[in-house]
Amino acid sequence: MTAPGGAVPRRTVVTGAGGLLGSNVVRALLGGGGEVVAVVRDPARAAALLPRSPELHLVRGDVTDVPALVAAGVFTGADALVHTAAYFREYYEPGADPSLLHRTNVHAVGALLRAAEAAGLSAAVHVSSVGVLGPSTAQRPSTEATPLDRSVTENRYYLSKIDSEHVVGEFCAAGPGLRVSTVLPGWMWGPGDAGPTSAGRLFLSIAEGRLPRVPAAANHVVDARDVAEACVRAAVAGSGRYIVAGVKRPLPEVAAAAARAVGAEPPRPVPPRLALAVIGLMERRARRHGLPPAATRQGVMTLVEGQRRHIDSTRATAELGITFRDLDDTMRVTAAWYREHGMVPA
Repeated sequence: MTAPGGAVPRRTVVTGAGGLLGSNVVRALLGGGGEVVAVVRDPARAAALLPRSPELHLVRGDVTDVPALVAAGVFTGADALVHTAAYFREYYEPGADPSLLHRTNVHAVGALLRAAEAAGLSAAVHVSSVGVLGPSTAQRPSTEATPLDRSVTENRYYLSKIDSEHVVGEFCAAGPGLRVSTVLPGWMWGPGDAGPTSAGRLFLSIAEGRLPRVPAAANHVVDARDVAEACVRAAVAGSGRYIVAGVKRPLPEVAAAAARAVGAEPPRPVPPRLALAVIGLMERRARRHGLPPAATRQGVMTLVEGQRRHIDSTRATAELGITFRDLDDTMRVTAAWYREHGMVPA
């Protein structure tokens, strides 16, 4: 199953390969000597974002149509699947399509696992979120054994991830020949965030001086490269759930690190209630002018929700050997990536 040295699967299918996590999974696999079949919606755009390599094969496809992926031979000859694709617009922006959210984040998971099993793959990795975890305290942080709990969030993205984990559980309970792991990341930052995600939006807003204030809240921040490494290692030898949450950090500290990386003025911390009011005004003003908002009330509410969360990533550290990068390193590399792609001034 593995390439010489046992570092990565020989041939891996990666969904969502053009996204923040997916692109870093692709880089980790290619860097380890593996071959990658990257499922993307726009091959031309992905080709501009991903490394050039004869071992990288870009395939136009959509995870909501798994039969088409099978017909295109995506799984033929593959050893592993890393499923990073997700519909996350609901995470930071209103106006999401609930039907598309369910088809992408829930229904596609079962369809992909069944297709991978039918094609004879050995392993699959599903990417979930720490947002699925039930209540925790500083004395009793959430672990992989913490039950899923729909009552602790109204965020439809998180709810869809809870449902997706139920799909994985039902698949595994049937005793398949496919070894399945689930990786639960914290709030991911890092290079390759072309989307951008909520983290990328915050980074670019700070770089452009459009975000003068941030809420005095905290969340678990993790480098997408660390999560990608966890996905690769889980594909090689993992089983079950792995929390890869990173380190819980105050948002003003995170914003200050981003500002240092681009030479900008750091946003000032304000109470979460005031941040919600200010960002609500900014969001409405941006929409009136047809511009993407620097941040949204939904995103701030998610950050405040993370303030109450306490998470333990010990299992991923002990079993997969995952360590977490320095925050300033994450921001420096993120800034360099955005400069390289013309999204932040040199």
